[in-house]
Amino acid sequence: MGHRDTITGIQFDKENDQFYTVSNDRCLKVWNIREMMYMDSHYGHQSDILGLEQYSKDRVLSCGLDRQVIFWKVNEDSELLYKNAEHNTDTLNVINNHFFTTGSYSDNALDLWIMNKKKPIFSLKNCHSPGTWLLSSANVKSSDLFASGGYDGFINFYKFDKQNKSIIKTNSLGGFNGCINTLKFSNTKGVNTYAPNQILLAAAHS
Repeated sequence: MGHRDTITGIQFDKENDQFYTVSNDRCLKVWNIREMMYMDSHYGHQSDILGLEQYSKDRVLSCGLDRQVIFWKVNEDSELLYKNAEHNTDTLNVINNHFFTTGSYSDNALDLWIMNKKKPIFSLKNCHSPGTWLLSSANVKSSDLFASGGYDGFINFYKFDKQNKSIIKTNSLGGFNGCINTLKFSNTKGVNTYAPNQILLAAAHS
């Protein structure tokens, strides 16, 4: 009953006993934690699924190589499709109940979306050094803090400007010997120059 290819994302639903997985087999699967069993499968992507993010109870978003973001209403067995005609959708982050972002590796760009529109409302290009790729992204949900990691070994920090519906680059942290393949903000409170309320974890690989 498992996936037929590499699992690329997993999200636990904090409000019930379910968790969700996505895979290069183009499928979203639902699992029951209490019963430790498979529950259901959902299809919609036309290519490998690259990322999965929690939205709310019984609702998640995924992005894939097909330049699509899908908003899954899991228990209702329905979905909404968002298509990016200009950039790839390689990374995905939910800002709040109204906005989310996608990042494009090869285009080195970030796109801002609003839930009630089917295409991006703002694009920020050349996020990392010219000729390099944007490889990862992370955010603190329901805040204006956002970050991206690049092939150039830099972590860039951004502000989500809700009033102007845009993304503004604010700072960079460099000196990593390798590519920033993974970013994650922890839930632990800490003191940090760039992220005063969170600790930023980065995985750098040469």
